[in-house]
Amino acid sequence: MRENIIITGFMGTGKSVVAKELARKLKMEFVDMDKIIEEDQGMSIADIFSRYGENYFREQENKLVKELSQKENMIIATGGGTLLSSDNARILGQRGQIICLYADSRTIYNRVKRRNNRPLLKGENVLSEIDRLLEERKRIYNNIKWKIDTTNLNIQEVTDKIIALLKSES
Repeated sequence: MRENIIITGFMGTGKSVVAKELARKLKMEFVDMDKIIEEDQGMSIADIFSRYGENYFREQENKLVKELSQKENMIIATGGGTLLSSDNARILGQRGQIICLYADSRTIYNRVKRRNNRPLLKGENVLSEIDRLLEERKRIYNNIKWKIDTTNLNIQEVTDKIIALLKSES
């Protein structure tokens, strides 16, 4: 068994698609935390936020982190705010390598604007909200050792960079 690889970062940076491709290439199990929470709760993340609030969602996320940390050989795509909890970051980091994907705010905006399922991006000025949230989370993302800028890269290029990073560490 191999330790887990955790793909984290802000919404719209490519966490889920990159994690899925990485899992395929490395022949590891792919886990999308947001999808699991949606399945467990029987509703979308947006509905969970509107019905129960962000704190409830974060509690579900924390429970799932504890469950996943007991397993191995997985590529885990976290939600964009999973590592806002220092406990989650510590727990996931003990059982795997955490890699943070990032992109500039304009790129993130262009990637997420077509979808209306981002509960933290409601309102008029989505781009300034992205900037605000990025600034708020900057310290957390900066604490992650490995970071990959996905702004001008496709899924394959990001995946190849991650594989190269992992090989350089082993």
